Amino acid sequence: MMRTIVTLVALLAAQPVFASATTLFHDGRFTEAATAGRAENTAASLVIAGRATMIVASFDTVDRDRARALIDAADHDFDAALVLAPTSEEAALMKAQSVGYRGKLTKSPGLAKETRARIEAVLKQNSNDALAWASLAGWHAGAVTTLGKFLASTVLGASTKIAIADFETAIAKDPRNPIHPAFYGLTLLDLSTDNGARATQLLQAVQRLPARDAYENLLKRATAQVLPLLTSGDVKGAQTLARRLLPFGKLA
Repeated sequence: MMRTIVTLVALLAAQPVFASATTLFHDGRFTEAATAGRAENTAASLVIAGRATMIVASFDTVDRDRARALIDAADHDFDAALVLAPTSEEAALMKAQSVGYRGKLTKSPGLAKETRARIEAVLKQNSNDALAWASLAGWHAGAVTTLGKFLASTVLGASTKIAIADFETAIAKDPRNPIHPAFYGLTLLDLSTDNGARATQLLQAVQRLPARDAYENLLKRATAQVLPLLTSGDVKGAQTLARRLLPFGKLA
């Protein structure tokens, strides 16, 4: 009897342990997290799948067509999550981001307008959503860097001033999240080399905040690359690197 029990325990110990989408995402195994999230097929896991896929598309892909295919897959994940949980604030915000990424890759004014409307709908539901404020800030800044100040303002109503104010709001509402100062600092450099001093403060703040998962650690490592250029006075070099480190900066 004892031998049978020992044998069963050994067999169970030998069985492969399949990590959850949450664990895989936390560990930075983003492609595996996407696969696991779709297999689990819950609203939460599908959001993880979409987030993981967007990270691969925006930070680890050099081919534009491949990036678009990945964003389309993420978009589908968020649609599926919203079918399962129509009132999910996180799924709605991630859907806005995927639409925004599609708009960025296709340079579509219509998708840009849809993105803003979706983000603002999330903020109407919860004005304390710091990530939504940061997303709206990124939308304004992205429009300005893509179209220029005049066209961004005329066509989309986008503004550098609003971008900065919204980033400040995001940090005020969630001061321990390194994502907000990381994107804020990199975006300021993307907008202008005149923003070097404030960007330095923000990227230094990123390094003082703990990374809670592999994505936040990715951003900490990225911003750490820019800081030596800023502190040595090479703001132009910092701007060039920041642009490469922002989403889709590696695309040919």
